[in-house]
Amino acid sequence: MTTRSQHTGLVLSGGGARGAYQAGALLGLASILERSRRTPFGIICGTSAGAINAAMLACRADSFRTGVARLVRLWRGIRVSDIYHADLGTLSRHGLKFLASVVGVGSAPEGAASMLDNTPLAAFLERTLDLASVPEHCASGRLGALGVNVTSYATGKAVTFFCGAPGKAAWQRTRRRGERCMLGTAHLMASTAIPFIFPAVRVGSEYYMDGSMRQIAPLSPALHLGARRVVVIGVGRFGGQAPGGHEETSRYPSFAQTAGHALSSIFLDNIGADLERLMQMNRLVGMVPRRELARHRLLLHHVDALLLAPSIDIGELSLEYADLLPSGVRTLLHGLGSTHGTGSNLTSYLLFDSRFCRALVRQGYRDTLARRDEVIAFLDPRRTRFVPLNWATPA
Repeated sequence: MTTRSQHTGLVLSGGGARGAYQAGALLGLASILERSRRTPFGIICGTSAGAINAAMLACRADSFRTGVARLVRLWRGIRVSDIYHADLGTLSRHGLKFLASVVGVGSAPEGAASMLDNTPLAAFLERTLDLASVPEHCASGRLGALGVNVTSYATGKAVTFFCGAPGKAAWQRTRRRGERCMLGTAHLMASTAIPFIFPAVRVGSEYYMDGSMRQIAPLSPALHLGARRVVVIGVGRFGGQAPGGHEETSRYPSFAQTAGHALSSIFLDNIGADLERLMQMNRLVGMVPRRELARHRLLLHHVDALLLAPSIDIGELSLEYADLLPSGVRTLLHGLGSTHGTGSNLTSYLLFDSRFCRALVRQGYRDTLARRDEVIAFLDPRRTRFVPLNWATPA
């Protein structure tokens, strides 16, 4: 791995089924970059579905193209049954347990305080990922670190579990910390445990939920692990969602609309805010002479960032594929108001259907190739500063 690759980070946000878009964007990157056996990213960090994508790439740190090809194949063939139980009987039983846990009738069993049962995901990850190879790649120098982001139910802290090369140290900051460990399926399950939708996951003595929930600084884990430039792949439009018609604006918000906006907020808003802070910090660092930074012992430096994000409204796109969901899930989402307007965001997070995911892979690929010149400029080893275009409204 080159010195530049060692300090180049990849940050993959959460987003449920929208994670297929990241696979397409990575396919675009693989087609743009020169052929190389090793990954161009020394630091790979992911949250929720992005954590699964990150783990797949880390498992094949010896061959970026192979890792991307396997990731694309995974998303192109995915089914709802790979992720959660979707039959009407299981949905009904789990729904009753969920209701009992909400109203406090008796002692609810573990995992009941969620709408869906995602136990199939654990088996899917076990047969798909070879996480035992990650420490080997870190020890050999093919990979600097893999970070998986979760949130602690007990403390509310954002936690990054990571496997890294020697010298990668744990960290402790206000409401966030990094902990070295041997990463396993439980860490990925914890990172994808969206509250109320999927059950909490126990790792060690604590229960954890989706890493996006309290992640106030999504870029921080990659920087702590040594990244000095980062490629961020999001799963939504950072410029906001287009407003609906008069009927949409005058209708009282449905549960799905409320939940969809809440999920969009945790998956998108913090990354957008963190990128803005980073750009302001870069300007500040550029104004202060290096000798002054050293004299005052300020550990500040310029960090390049490139954001790749959808050019279309994925929530709106999901309505074209909503009928592909199993009847039980479709009935549930329809009852929650997720089949029209901005309520479609909730559908897009749960629509683990191969046809929808293939459409997202194609979109991610097209969007990345459309920014080919930016990608080449960003990763060009001869450049020391990168000035991004308006990342809030990517082409």
